[in-house]
Amino acid sequence: MKTYQLEYHRLIAILFLFLSKGVWAQTLTLQQSIELASKNNYLLKISSLETESEQLLIKTTKELAKTNLDIQLGRTQAAYTNDYTLGLVQQFSHPKLYQAQADLQKSRVVASQRNEVLQKNELTGNIKQVYYQLFYYQQLREILSQQDSIYRSTLQIALARHKTGETNSLEKISAEIRLQEINNRLSVLAKDEESAYQHFKLLLNNSQDFKLDFNIPLRRDTSAITNTLSLTNNPLLSVFEQQTIISQQQIHVEKQKLKPDFRLGIINQSIEHNFNQMVLSAGIGLPIFTQAQKARVEVAKVNERIADSNRKQIELRLNTQLNMLKMAYQKHRNSLRYYENFALPQADLMMKNAIKSYQSGEIEYVELIQINQQVWQLKDSYFSTVLDFNQTIIQIETLLGIE
Repeated sequence: MKTYQLEYHRLIAILFLFLSKGVWAQTLTLQQSIELASKNNYLLKISSLETESEQLLIKTTKELAKTNLDIQLGRTQAAYTNDYTLGLVQQFSHPKLYQAQADLQKSRVVASQRNEVLQKNELTGNIKQVYYQLFYYQQLREILSQQDSIYRSTLQIALARHKTGETNSLEKISAEIRLQEINNRLSVLAKDEESAYQHFKLLLNNSQDFKLDFNIPLRRDTSAITNTLSLTNNPLLSVFEQQTIISQQQIHVEKQKLKPDFRLGIINQSIEHNFNQMVLSAGIGLPIFTQAQKARVEVAKVNERIADSNRKQIELRLNTQLNMLKMAYQKHRNSLRYYENFALPQADLMMKNAIKSYQSGEIEYVELIQINQQVWQLKDSYFSTVLDFNQTIIQIETLLGIE
């Protein structure tokens, strides 16, 4: 019984050790990766805290000046007795100024929220791009592995022919060089994959190892971008539009500062030892010397024109970028149609017949290599075009603010 319990506890300890070291790595889909990054990414956390900070500042927009408390003690009323004067005065700005400041700060909160959306949109776009880059590497590794199998088979045939004296050593050496070339490309590809994988981990802000689920179509779905190609929801443009609104409200705030201030007070005093003599006071601060404040209004107007010019420049740049991406999308789509409808089926058929002909001795090794190189270049170009197509779709989605 004790032996059984020892074995049981040992098994539990080993299982815990395996889990703590991440032996069973989590498998993530693209959507799960985006959700994990949205939860963990430090830039998004910073943006969220900035929004919280701006929201708290709304409470400061109706802050009153410090209350003045004055006291006088002495012979203020008569020469033969001491009296006191106690004054309490509160100064405040025009009510419309407080409201204008509150509206301005609320607009800053909206700007911070829009910046938060921008950060998330850019993060999502980066995750999708690296994800499809890794997907491309997987496809490339598969066709390189196919090439490796082909050259291993041809090497065996070349060795057999060399032993029987049918060919010289040139065919064998050529097959060995081709095989080493494929192995080198696989080695380089492994490094590229590891680099992209580390980049992906950084975006997720996740130190644990994981696997990616690539059970997706080779080409990214385009329905999201074909339904709308408007920049209405572009997060960057939205940020600049809000900056224009903020600059307009800043003008309003500066104008409200030209309005008068007000004071209210109460005075309690004694007159020849007759205590609690109450006096109410009120005053108004007239904006007589307004040159400096009017200059601030003009500065705010200039800043509003600057913000509007920046918005127009960003809108022009984004529209140009969108038009260029549309043309790239059409170019890659047409190329994929060529590959999928004509080139790839013909290449597969050509390669299949070439291998049979080589194995039966109908064609020489050189002819087989030439055909194989053509097929390899076609497939390599095809998967490279698929990557360009997918990355273009992702860039358009990011530009349109589509997750």
